[in-house]
Amino acid sequence: MQVVFLGTSSATPTPRRFLPAAVLARQGELFLFDCGEGTQIRFRKSRLKFTRLTWILISHMHGDHVTGLLGLLMSLQMAERQEPLRIVGPAGLQDYVLMNKRLLRTDFTFPLEFTEVAGEGALVYDGPEYVIEAGLLQHRVPCYGYAVAEKDRPGVFDLAAAAALGVPVGPLFGQLQQGRSVTLDDGQVVRPEQVLGPPRPGMRVAYVSDTRPCRNALVLARGADLLIHEATFAGELADEARAKRHCTATEAAEIARQAGAKRLVLTHFSPRYLDLEPLRAEAATTFEPVECAHDLFEVEL
Repeated sequence: MQVVFLGTSSATPTPRRFLPAAVLARQGELFLFDCGEGTQIRFRKSRLKFTRLTWILISHMHGDHVTGLLGLLMSLQMAERQEPLRIVGPAGLQDYVLMNKRLLRTDFTFPLEFTEVAGEGALVYDGPEYVIEAGLLQHRVPCYGYAVAEKDRPGVFDLAAAAALGVPVGPLFGQLQQGRSVTLDDGQVVRPEQVLGPPRPGMRVAYVSDTRPCRNALVLARGADLLIHEATFAGELADEARAKRHCTATEAAEIARQAGAKRLVLTHFSPRYLDLEPLRAEAATTFEPVECAHDLFEVEL
């Protein structure tokens, strides 16, 4: 897994920071969290190919998180994309896209598959390799955080054990690694547990933006290998953070600590902050390791 931050500002872009967007790359699939103005420009400056987008996960309908969506979709149209694109977000997202599609007199060569999340959240997707969870956060409008969580993977394949049981090198190895029993030429049945180590836990990446500290932020972040969390304000502006329904760097770090996250990356910074080190240092008094993202910052998992 890899995460690339395409935009790390809040409310308005700056000469150094575009509006919120982050991409999770997993085995050829791309998951885009939010799509602020200029996202497609940052995409072109990254090493990612937006034609590989599978999911777009929008947190809420404030402009700084969604105004780049139509431009990105039109660029995918120009690239002659054919594969379906799944778009997830709060109520109103589908109307927003389809109304702009009509007013801009554009069309798409690829199907758009919308999922609008309601209430406290939902299991958005449950597939063979991973799930996508959504949870309602505490902002001024309905806002959802997301977690992409891999399911447990098979254990490490024991070549020596397979050879001792008489399994020939070839396709049977793959079947055992996929968790299926195989029958040898002599009739012997070899079960996966005989040649595989214990299951390996999958990775979990959580994205929590535009919120006050809340229960669902903790649920999404629980045990995350990477927690991406907003830190719009430093602690000295805690009153403003409460009034505008955002978090300080310390509050983001406290969520990571309570949730048992393994790593924290802060994003969604007020444009007033040119130097982000004070926010990182503030968070580090509560949780480590912690980093401040910048545009095109990459995290390997």
